[in-house]
Amino acid sequence: MDWVGAILGLLALVYVLQAWLSKSKNEKKRLPPGPRGFPLFGNLHMLGEFPHRDLHRLAQKHGDIMYLRLGLAPVVVASSPQAAELFLKTHDLVFASRPPLQAAEHISYGQRNLSFGAYGSYWRTMRKMCTLELLSSHKINSFKPMRKEELSILTKFIQEAACDRVTVDLSGKVASLTADMSCLMVFGKKYMDKEFDERGFKAVIQEGMHLAATPNFGDFIPFIAPLDLQGLTKRMKGVSKVFDAFFEKIIDEHIQSKDQERTKDFVDVMLGFMGSEESEYRIERSNIKAIILV
Repeated sequence: MDWVGAILGLLALVYVLQAWLSKSKNEKKRLPPGPRGFPLFGNLHMLGEFPHRDLHRLAQKHGDIMYLRLGLAPVVVASSPQAAELFLKTHDLVFASRPPLQAAEHISYGQRNLSFGAYGSYWRTMRKMCTLELLSSHKINSFKPMRKEELSILTKFIQEAACDRVTVDLSGKVASLTADMSCLMVFGKKYMDKEFDERGFKAVIQEGMHLAATPNFGDFIPFIAPLDLQGLTKRMKGVSKVFDAFFEKIIDEHIQSKDQERTKDFVDVMLGFMGSEESEYRIERSNIKAIILV
């Protein structure tokens, strides 16, 4: 059991050092009021099954702008429209970035995409590229015939099902319609579930979203992240492996394509930037896959 004592001693040492560093920093800052927390765990124990209700209760006691410590992560909570406006509008550039997260690191290619990317010149460059090459009015209008065709296919299917008195899962069909349209705009073609993974698009995407939303002790207490106490990192890497294999297939198909007359999709545009000096940053396959994931 010597290793247990060694680990506990190491944790205690880390906590003492962290507390000392935090105290030195906090002496120079005026932090908002907030509840006192436990060593290492901070205020994590105050958040239960419904964190929004717990935060509301704490805000009623400590004010609209409140300071918490989730593990070793300092957090400021805004709990009123006026306070939110300060963070999201008045001082938005100060709070525009995203914190490092295990899910973003493993699933989003080291936080290279728009959802989890750190705010800065790289993020602005990627946003500009997506806005111009995928979300502009010209691009949206260029795919209008495709959208009409896909909607016609769905309408015809529903009409035939109605004639045959067959039950139709409209929510599922609309979700599939959206996915097919997105695939055609970004990838240039539709993909069947079996081409992605045996579990299908929906199941893997839902698992990825679930993992990204699950509170991870490794995010709040970084030095225990390698232990993967909740088993989340292993699952994240599994989901990332599925996405990566699919994206590699898509990129290879575009590179090997000999059809010069087909309409260029978003992947074609991104590949056109790969390895070039046209942008401030060198675009590589990992950047392309990170943007495709969004």
